[in-house]
Amino acid sequence: MHRRDLVSLSALALAALTLGAGCPEEPARPAGGTAATSTAVAPAASAEAPSAAPQAAEAPKATGQAAAPAAPEGKGTIQGVVKLTGKPVEMKVPAARKDAPICQDKDVVFNAVVVNDGKLKDTFVRIAVGGVQGGWKAPDTHAVVDQKDCMYEPRILGVVSGQQVDIKNSDRTLHNVHSYKGAETLFNQAQPRGADPLTKTWNDGIIKLTCDIHPWMRGFVVVTDHPFFAVSGDDGSFTIEKVPAGKYKLEAWHSRYGLKTADVTVADDKPAQVTFTYAGTEPEPAENKDELKGLW
Repeated sequence: MHRRDLVSLSALALAALTLGAGCPEEPARPAGGTAATSTAVAPAASAEAPSAAPQAAEAPKATGQAAAPAAPEGKGTIQGVVKLTGKPVEMKVPAARKDAPICQDKDVVFNAVVVNDGKLKDTFVRIAVGGVQGGWKAPDTHAVVDQKDCMYEPRILGVVSGQQVDIKNSDRTLHNVHSYKGAETLFNQAQPRGADPLTKTWNDGIIKLTCDIHPWMRGFVVVTDHPFFAVSGDDGSFTIEKVPAGKYKLEAWHSRYGLKTADVTVADDKPAQVTFTYAGTEPEPAENKDELKGLW
């Protein structure tokens, strides 16, 4: 009986050792199961990744498509002239200049309407906003408006949406740059002599620049979503180059006589010719009412 007990105990011990020896392998099986589960999940995640990847890839494509027209340049040209058939408003030296230090040193004739041989200067001409397909990045070059001889120079300036504009003060006196978009004040900032330029950007619209210290001062920045614009020169002429071939609506805007439009077809091999004619009786544009009131 005692011998049988010993045999039984030995058998139990051996079984225990056998089971104990298998225990370290048990975690390997769950681990293998877990790994298999992860492997099963990974393909699911992988499947989701490809579906997400096209979305991520589409964004650059959309951006590239929007920017694509900026690189290729058209070969077309729009040439023309702006005429004034009626009697122009007579320009004089603003009366308030004689009482303004520094400004009184020069008798500068006002420049709201400048006509030479029936040709009108300072008319802004452009393809209408939204009229050219594609998108154009603002140039890195800053546009410049100067305050010189107590006048804004140039009188009218065109920029691309988002382009930086440096407003300088070259006069030996204090100016105050007060800008408007319609009736809304955008900023109103003093600029002493020798001060750093005021750098501004706008996305759209006709921006009017005035000076609260010298109320006759007036300038305009016209913001367009493309680079196809020009300002008529002393002889009333203008040229818009590198225009993609196509049909467009052309706009002419003068700060005294307002807006005119014309349809134009641009080809690569022949300049399109356009003439804008003002009678001189047009109402003042909403962007610049009563500029000459009380000026003389």
